[in-house]
Amino acid sequence: MIDIAIIGGGPAGQAAARQTLAAGLSTTMIDEQARPGGQILRQPPAAFAVKGWMAGRLYRPLRHLLAQTEADTRLDWRGSTSVAGIERIADHFRLTLSGAHGGTLLARRVLIAAGCYDMPVAMPGWTLPGVMSAGAVQTMLKSQQVVAGQPIVLLGSHPLLLVLATQILDAGAEVAAVLMPQTYGRMMRAALPHLPGAMFAPGPLIAAGAAMARLRRAGVPLMMGARPIGFIGNGRLEAVDYAWRGRTHRIAAQVAAVSYGFLPQSDLPRQVGAAVRWARPAGGWETVCDGAMRSSVPGLYVAGETTGVAGADAAMAEGEIAGIAIALDAGAQPASDMARAQARRARLQPFIDLLRAVADPRDVWPQATPETLLCRCEDISVAQVEATMARLSPMADASAVKHRCRIGMGLCQGRSCEHALVRRIAAAQGCDPDAVAPFRVRFPARPLPVDEIIG
Repeated sequence: MIDIAIIGGGPAGQAAARQTLAAGLSTTMIDEQARPGGQILRQPPAAFAVKGWMAGRLYRPLRHLLAQTEADTRLDWRGSTSVAGIERIADHFRLTLSGAHGGTLLARRVLIAAGCYDMPVAMPGWTLPGVMSAGAVQTMLKSQQVVAGQPIVLLGSHPLLLVLATQILDAGAEVAAVLMPQTYGRMMRAALPHLPGAMFAPGPLIAAGAAMARLRRAGVPLMMGARPIGFIGNGRLEAVDYAWRGRTHRIAAQVAAVSYGFLPQSDLPRQVGAAVRWARPAGGWETVCDGAMRSSVPGLYVAGETTGVAGADAAMAEGEIAGIAIALDAGAQPASDMARAQARRARLQPFIDLLRAVADPRDVWPQATPETLLCRCEDISVAQVEATMARLSPMADASAVKHRCRIGMGLCQGRSCEHALVRRIAAAQGCDPDAVAPFRVRFPARPLPVDEIIG
């Protein structure tokens, strides 16, 4: 049995491992990717040589942490491995692993630092080949140095689109336009209350300004207040329709990169019974924790985007806090001071609040039609979901709707559609999404080959 299992090899997991290893705790890190780094530092295959990989100034602390992690021979790294199940047994946890290091792992304590994923947004044509999440387009660029296609239209409410657009330009591809449904005025009104505090950590603000300047120099249209209507194509994406300045427009595109925000990975915390709450403003379920990153389940810690989407710097700070707490709870001597680590995390909060306010998608959602698929795994349309909800009790929860019409029963297990269903139920009941019970998460959290289940 090991002292600590860390689920997730991104900044939060790496920062925690630095602390647990320094305290002399046996530490295993598990990640679905072959190499550590997380989405922010998605590494190319080991056989690739990429010139200037992630060379920007903002990435330096993350690259330094990654180099330390990969060089530490004390760390038991288990890449290309998924955690399909987690359960608490007496005073320890049993993890069911799938993939390169499949099997069972027993750990006295567990840290879940599983990150987040792009929030799928249902709108007409969103299942056409060529319509991708911004994160997927960025992953191809970072890990394979491959552009998904061109011309590319980027659309959504999240400022990540600005950074991604410059990365696409740097790769030599054509960005046809960046469409953001917020107006400049709306963004400034949202940002102003948070600007004074955010100036204590100005790096991301400077990067956003530099990205906008780069787009202007390249002649890429940045259309604020442009609301996407739908994706057009016969068998694959050919164009994007959007409304702007009182008129409907169409722009040709081979690829559309969509970003309205991100959802915390919450399946494993929910499976083991940890308390969660509705994440604001974008949605999804974030895991509740105290100031030392302890969850409601004894021995279970959470850090990074699992506790709420806040970016890589916050994830790194929370991972350090969690690692210190784990060392203290194990009776070991931590290498860093808890109060200082918590102060570093607190200094980041104003910028996090600013980004959430600016990227808030709630009043700029694209509109789905009755025929639009809400659950692409099971081909369940908006109309089918609405009809099911009408037949159920007014107080029905997400699982009740799921059992009647199969929404969320596909391979993704609701990762793509649960958040949208919860919003629709909340709107129908006139309540806050936090009052709607989410899907019940059961084993396995990821699809498993039958031979792994039966042994």
